[in-house]
Amino acid sequence: MTPVTPDTFSLDVNALEGMKRRAREAPNDNAPEVARQFEAMFLQMAIQRMRDATPKDGLFDSDQTRMVQSMYDGQMAQALANPGMGLAKALLAQMQRGGGAGPDDAADVAFTPLSQPSQVFGGSSGATGAPRRLAAGGLIDAIRASVAATDSQKAGSTGDWGEDTPAHVASFLDKMGDAARAVAEASGLPLRLILGQAALESGWGQREIRTADGRTSHNVFGIKATGGWSGDVANVMTTEYVNGAPAKMTQPFRAYDSYEHALSDYARLITQSDRYRDVVNARDENDAARRIQAAGYATDPAYADKLIKVMRLLPV
Repeated sequence: MTPVTPDTFSLDVNALEGMKRRAREAPNDNAPEVARQFEAMFLQMAIQRMRDATPKDGLFDSDQTRMVQSMYDGQMAQALANPGMGLAKALLAQMQRGGGAGPDDAADVAFTPLSQPSQVFGGSSGATGAPRRLAAGGLIDAIRASVAATDSQKAGSTGDWGEDTPAHVASFLDKMGDAARAVAEASGLPLRLILGQAALESGWGQREIRTADGRTSHNVFGIKATGGWSGDVANVMTTEYVNGAPAKMTQPFRAYDSYEHALSDYARLITQSDRYRDVVNARDENDAARRIQAAGYATDPAYADKLIKVMRLLPV
């Protein structure tokens, strides 16, 4: 038996196929390996869910960093699975109680993602209502199906953005693209500028400003509640640059009832305020980014450079 080690990635599909082949040859000998791999997969999926829930940095969130992070998470999951948290032992005990069920007993364990755990860990089989056994091969199939489901979720929707568009960019465009296009056509502002600022200010929609009760403010542009604003307000801690040095302070931000409202208010601010008059007359979106910084949209001295880098990632 080839043991699972920290050098084996927990979601390696080729490794799963090899494991299933060995389980077919010697199911009892390979049951501990299958159980450990299942626990490692479970732990990695839990780590991935925590990563997904963590706000991303718009500048340092790239395909390369995500790939390295995924590799690291896979190795960490393998390390945590040895000795593990007890899940592998419980699975192994259940497989042994099942009498060494063969690896290809399709009736024993359905080929299903882990989103339907009842089909893997229990329930009845067929009209007889007999308890479902936990087969090593079926458990491997469950792991493989879960890998495919996870990969599909990671890919996200590409919409009309093209297959090469990173998943987080495609997801952001799916949410903002149509409304941003309508606002760009109505205001005359470059579409890349509108989407680029929304992406930069909100971390591709992952760091949206929230109200005191946890609701999103839909304020993806970081527009403060000044200039006679009479709507809802979200007071949050933010970083401002004072004399070129970053400083943390609480600031009031506008809260909208929809992304469409936020996009429209941003366009109104840029096109109707004397402060941003030069932005409307910019040669292109890059020139507009420079003029927006010059007008004082943000206190970050590198704001225009960051905005231009974000706009280059947009397939619009």
